[in-house]
Amino acid sequence: MNLKKYYRDLLTGSSELVSLLGSTDKIVASYPNEVTTFPLVIYEDTNSSDVAFSDNLPEGTSATVRIHIFSKLIKNYAKVEDIAEIVHSIFRLDHWAMTGNNDTPDTQDNIRHRVLDFKREFYSL
Repeated sequence: MNLKKYYRDLLTGSSELVSLLGSTDKIVASYPNEVTTFPLVIYEDTNSSDVAFSDNLPEGTSATVRIHIFSKLIKNYAKVEDIAEIVHSIFRLDHWAMTGNNDTPDTQDNIRHRVLDFKREFYSL
């Protein structure tokens, strides 16, 4: 299972999220050295492993994804809370459980950074 493609398709498939961000180019799979584009959604496959073995073969995959959301605390930028709400809805509708929700404001640079973690298990039938 190509989890990075799965995450990208899930996020870019939301017209509400794409509209709020302004472009699918603001949904990326790798964390840049420095975030200079706002708003920005970054997805990372933080942990995936085989589960439910039968005859020494895995019957499923346990996946954990981390979503980083960046935006500016300046008028005309999408609010981190609004983006996070949409991302949460996207993953919730796809049967993911949220396991983390952390906010890291940087008021000196007028940047908000929210981190959402989700977990789900996939089984082949």
